[in-house]
Amino acid sequence: MNTIQNVSRRRFLTGSIVAAGGLVLGVHYYRKFSGGDKLPHELQADRATLHPSVYLGIDPDGTVWIVAHRSEMGTTSRTSLPLVVADELDADWKRVKIEQAIADPRYGDQNTDGSHSIRSFYDAMRVAGATARFMLVQAAARQWGVPASECDTDLHVVVHRSTNRTTGYGELARAAAKLPVPNKEELKFKPKNRWRYVGKGEVSYDLEALVTGKAIYGMDARVDGMVYASIERPPVLGGKVKSYDVKETLKVAGVRQTMAIDPYTPPPAFQPLGGIAVIA
Repeated sequence: MNTIQNVSRRRFLTGSIVAAGGLVLGVHYYRKFSGGDKLPHELQADRATLHPSVYLGIDPDGTVWIVAHRSEMGTTSRTSLPLVVADELDADWKRVKIEQAIADPRYGDQNTDGSHSIRSFYDAMRVAGATARFMLVQAAARQWGVPASECDTDLHVVVHRSTNRTTGYGELARAAAKLPVPNKEELKFKPKNRWRYVGKGEVSYDLEALVTGKAIYGMDARVDGMVYASIERPPVLGGKVKSYDVKETLKVAGVRQTMAIDPYTPPPAFQPLGGIAVIA
């Protein structure tokens, strides 16, 4: 019997490229944070002057941090959702950095399937961006001593329309952070003819990292005492395990346990299979 081999991510990626004729397919993308048990928005609170929601933070230098709370599975949801925030904020996409969220109920539904990320969270992302924009406009109006109704935004700055005076988001972040967070009813969303990114097309935020092997994938995760499970599935739906020899599987170096996975009746639209799981 063969010995189980440890395959590096780079070796796996290289083999995948060859097998796919040069096409690299996207899988779950996760980032490991260095903030202990803190959530991305709590890290923002440590470093960002303005953090009006769990999805958004703005640094004094104008850097905008947007939290992607959904998994990247090749549909670019890690790009598209932050783009909605950036568009409503009227932010310069070149000054946006994306943080990957860890699991937490404060982000809402994080189950990424069914192609419903935009359908489910488009409004929430618009609210996040519009909230920050509202607070920045209010801060600028107070500094200039003018009504907020005379002010607007334009690519990372607040503008006083009658004088063309401008102030950058970073410069306003500290003052904006002292203001109360507005209710949704107070917000005014950008009209469609002013959208910068939504519906316009944008290169995936992670594209270069994905195709060069620099991206951190779910398969890169490592924790103390971690083991791996490989499941041999029946070839047809409804198939069941007839027999297997646990003693023989344990003769393979590295194998710790073997168990049968019984088939079960799932909810509609899910068709799981049973099988034999080998844990090593």
